[in-house]
Amino acid sequence: MTRVAIALGSNLGDRLGNLRKALRLLKLKGINITGRSDIFETHPLGPQDQNRFLNACIIIDSLLSPQSLLILLKDIEKQTGRIHREKWGPREIDLDILLYDNDIINENDLTIPHPEFHKRSFVLLPLEQLTPYWIHPVIGITIRDLSEKLQDMDQTMVRIAQL
Repeated sequence: MTRVAIALGSNLGDRLGNLRKALRLLKLKGINITGRSDIFETHPLGPQDQNRFLNACIIIDSLLSPQSLLILLKDIEKQTGRIHREKWGPREIDLDILLYDNDIINENDLTIPHPEFHKRSFVLLPLEQLTPYWIHPVIGITIRDLSEKLQDMDQTMVRIAQL
């Protein structure tokens, strides 16, 4: 089994329902979810003329390869109603692989660790709830230390629910 961290986000439609539907679909596909963060409401990254996001993280145990997991996540996004629009634009659901054990992967369609997650409070705070001592395999410091070093921690993040 491989431990994997996944970020979830939604700012269109039934945001909470979209996150929970993605979890149900993961379970139906046999994915073992071992940890769920709280859900936080956050400002969008990128264009500001869009709804606020609901963001959360999960930890899973998986036998899937990184590429197979990516294909599964993209399929779940589609089943949850995701329509691809502009980069950093509104979306029904977004599922991103943040960490895949301690692997470093650089392929055309997949980069692990996710290249920007260590700069984003809306990812670090929920991830820190689940796994504060997981060491970023490129940067070499813990999620907790990354969170503490983040200078632009979004003070407007609001915990709204459990995932």
